[in-house]
Amino acid sequence: MLALRSYCCTKETRSNATNAPHTISIFIGFFFFINYIVGVGFLGIPSVFKGAGFLTALLTLLAISLLAWITIMWLLEVMSRAQAIEDIKNKPAVEVLVHYPNFRLEVTRKFEQAELCEIFVHKGLKYFYTLIISICLLSALWAYCTVAGQAWSTILPLHFGPFNACINATLFDNTFVPKDSGCLASYRFCVFLFAMIVIPLSLLDLKEQSIVQTALGVARFTLIGSIVLYCVVKMIQDACAPGSSSDESNCTGKNYTDSITKFDTSTFLAAIPVFLYAQTLHPGVVALSHPIRQKKQLLWLVLIVMLTTTFLYTILGTMISLWFGADTNGMATLNWFPFTKPGHSVQLRMLSYLIVLFPSLDVCTTYPLLVYTLVNNFFLIFMGRDTSQTTHAYEWWIRLGMKAVIAVLPIMCAMFVANLLFVLTYGGLVTFFNFFFFPAVLQLASQWKCMKVFGNQQAMLCNQGTKHETECDEGDENAPLMGDKSANQHPCGIQAVCTTPYSIPVLSHPIAVVIISIVGLVLFTLAFAGAVYRSIS
Repeated sequence: MLALRSYCCTKETRSNATNAPHTISIFIGFFFFINYIVGVGFLGIPSVFKGAGFLTALLTLLAISLLAWITIMWLLEVMSRAQAIEDIKNKPAVEVLVHYPNFRLEVTRKFEQAELCEIFVHKGLKYFYTLIISICLLSALWAYCTVAGQAWSTILPLHFGPFNACINATLFDNTFVPKDSGCLASYRFCVFLFAMIVIPLSLLDLKEQSIVQTALGVARFTLIGSIVLYCVVKMIQDACAPGSSSDESNCTGKNYTDSITKFDTSTFLAAIPVFLYAQTLHPGVVALSHPIRQKKQLLWLVLIVMLTTTFLYTILGTMISLWFGADTNGMATLNWFPFTKPGHSVQLRMLSYLIVLFPSLDVCTTYPLLVYTLVNNFFLIFMGRDTSQTTHAYEWWIRLGMKAVIAVLPIMCAMFVANLLFVLTYGGLVTFFNFFFFPAVLQLASQWKCMKVFGNQQAMLCNQGTKHETECDEGDENAPLMGDKSANQHPCGIQAVCTTPYSIPVLSHPIAVVIISIVGLVLFTLAFAGAVYRSIS
C-alpha cells in the first residue's frame, strides 16, 4: 500500500512537471479549434438542411456563426480585462494612475470562465456555470456513445444469439431506441464495447500532442472532402442514391427547386439548437487559446475558424441532403451504409466503411478529453484548487473516482436513448447558456468593473491632459497588445477604459451586447417551443 501511495504521489509529481506552460503556433492552434468544434454536431446537419430547406438552413447557419464569433470574442475581451485587473492587485493608486490598463493574454496565466464569473460577478455564478458546462459536456459524451453504438451496430456482422445487425439505419430515426429487439440488443452491445475502450482511457491523465491534433484535423478535412466530392460526382452522373425507397424520387435526376426554397417550421426550430451545438467553441476557448503564442492574432484566428466551419457545414449539408433526398439519415455518415454491401466496387466499399466508422473512432480519442475537462471543473469546485496542485495520494483517488463516474454516466444514458438528433437538439438548448448568457453577462460585468477600477484614474489623466506612457518595450511579452498609438486614440471614456485588442467596433458596446442577448433569448424561446411541440406531437 505504501508502495502504491508512493507511486501515486510520484505520478502526480511527473504530471505536474509535464503540465508546465508550453506554447504552440497559430497554425497548430487552428487545428485545435477545428477539432474542438467539428465533433459529432456536423452529423445531424444534412438532415436539418433536408427538412428545413437550403435557404432557410443556410441563413440560420450564417446568423448563428456570426453570433458565435461575436460572443467568443467577448470572452477573449473578458479574459484580457481580468489580466489587467490582476496586474494592479496590491499596487498603490499612484502606480495604477501611471500605468494605463494593460489588456492582454499571457501564456503563463489563464482565466477559466468559472473564475471569471467569480471575479466579475459573484461566486454563485461560478457554481451555475459549472452546472451548465457539466450538462453540455455530458450531452456531448452522450452523443459520442450514440454515434459509436449506431455505427457499429449497423456495420458489424452481429448475427448470433439475441443480436441482429441493424440492417436499416433508419431504425434510429424518430424514436428513442430501435423498436427491433435484435437491433436494440446489438446497439447496446456496441455501446458496451465502446465503453470498454473509452473508460480505461478516461481513467488516465491525458495530454494531447500537437502532432496528434494536426493529424486528426487533416483526417477530418479529408473525410469531409471525400463525402462532398462523391456526392458531387454522383449528382453530375445523375446516379441513384441507394436507400429504403426504390422509386425515381430517390434519384438525383429531379428538380431541386423544392428542396432549396421549402420551409418547414418544425424542422427550422429544430435546426437552431443543432447549429448552435455544431458551432460551440465557448467552453474550450480558454484552454485552447492559452498556449497560442501569437495572441494578437486570436481575433482573426477565431474568425477564420468560424468561416471554415460554416463553409464545411454548408457544403456538407447541401450535397448530402440533395443527393440522398428523402432518405437522408439523421446521422449523416450512415447514409453510406448501403454502399458497404456486396455488389459495389471494392474501392467504394472501403471508402464507405471508413466514412461510417470514422466518427465513432474519432470520438474514442475525444471522449477522454471531455471527461478530463469535467473532472478538472468538479475537482476545482469540491477541493477548492486546480488538479495541477494535488500532492496527496487520496486526492489522486478522488480524481480517479470522479473520472470513473463521469465516464460511465453518459454510457448508461445512451443505453436508453439512441437518437442522435434528440441528443443534439436538447443538448443544444442548454448550449444557449454558453453561447449567449455567460459571454453577455461577463462582457457587461467586466466593462462595469473596469470603469470602476480604472475610470477615476483615467478621468484624472484626461483632466490633466496626460498621455499614456508605457515602460514596456514593444517586443516585451508584457507589453500592451494595443500599443501606445491605439491607447491614445481614445484617451477618455468607456473606449479608453474598456477597449481591448479583441474588442469589435460597435459590437462590443454595452447596447450591442444587450441587443444580441435579446436575439439569443428569442432564439432560445423558438427552439424550446419547437422541442416541446415535437415532444407532444
